[in-house]
Order: sequence, then structure tokens, then C-alpha cells
Amino acid sequence: MAIRVLAAAVVSAVLMFIWGFVFWAVLGGGAMIHDPLPADNELDILAVMRSSNLPTGMYLYPFPAEFGDEAGTAEAERKVEEGPRLQLAYVKEGGAAMEPVTMAKGFAHMAVVALLAAALTAMAAGGLPTFARRFAFVLLVAVTAAVWANLDDAIWWMHPARYAAGVMIYQIVAGALMAVVIAALVKRRDSGAIA
Repeated sequence: MAIRVLAAAVVSAVLMFIWGFVFWAVLGGGAMIHDPLPADNELDILAVMRSSNLPTGMYLYPFPAEFGDEAGTAEAERKVEEGPRLQLAYVKEGGAAMEPVTMAKGFAHMAVVALLAAALTAMAAGGLPTFARRFAFVLLVAVTAAVWANLDDAIWWMHPARYAAGVMIYQIVAGALMAVVIAALVKRRDSGAIA
């Protein structure tokens, strides 16, 4: 069973990686769900960020500087009502657009996700006797993860609905590809032993 689980994880990761290339590079998924900085304001915005020496980090505005600071919390609440609000993942340093190490990390991430889904399927294999049930099981896991993470961000961190929907579509299709592979490879043997 362990070999089938590992094989399912690797093959799934390959298919998900290819789907990622198709979605982001061929179909232009990024252009469909992201907005560039307005050209008229881009240089002004970047000039402030560069000159302020802002360190790489994850920023939320408005947000109190210290947890438990009542005055800071009240000020942040006032700023929320006033607007604007933002969540900013900021990397100060430049670099190549798609470095090989980034691609390797992405593939490893997909393999770990597929390994977890394959292991979960192996644990439940006794109740999943058919390809269709195993496929539905893994797809439901993928849909649950996509909805949990992306609607959560849309609700609590104000990510635009278009962005959340686009990422969910990408993740659910990747999950369907993973489900096909896992459903085909991780199954119970007819003898009753797990294969």
C-alpha cells in the first residue's frame, strides 16, 4: 500500500504541476484574478515603499501595533471605518520571476498535499470500494480545502470575490486531477487486504 500511496502522490504532483502551468501561463489565470497597480500611480506607490525601507513581511492596515493596546485598537477601528484597508505580502528584494527553487518548492508542496490525500484515502479504503467513491472522496477533500482557505480569506481578509473564485477553480481542477490518480492507485484488494 505504501508504494501505491507514494506513486499516487508523485503522479498527482506531476499532473497538478502541469495544470498549474496551463492555468497560470497558458490560460493567463493571473491576469484573470489579479489587478496590476494602476499605471498612473505605480511609480508613486513604489517610490514610497522603496524609500521607507519597509522590511519584507506580511502587513495588515489598519492594525494596532501591539496586541491588547486599547487606544491602538480604537485608533485602528477608526481607520477601518475611514478606509482604506489592505493586506500586503511584501518582498523588498528583487529576483527572477520563476526561480528553479520556487518551482521545486511548488512541486514539493503539491506532492505533500497529494501524499496526505492518498494516505487519507488508504485509511478509508475499506469504505471506498469503487473508483467513483474514491474519486468523490478525494475531490471532496480538495473542494473542502479550497473553500475553507479561499472563502476564509475573502471573508476575513477582504480578498476580492473574483480572486477567491479564480483560485478555487484552479485548486479544484488540481484536486480533480489528484482524485483521478489516487482513485486509480489507492484501492482495496478484492481479497480484503488493502492494496
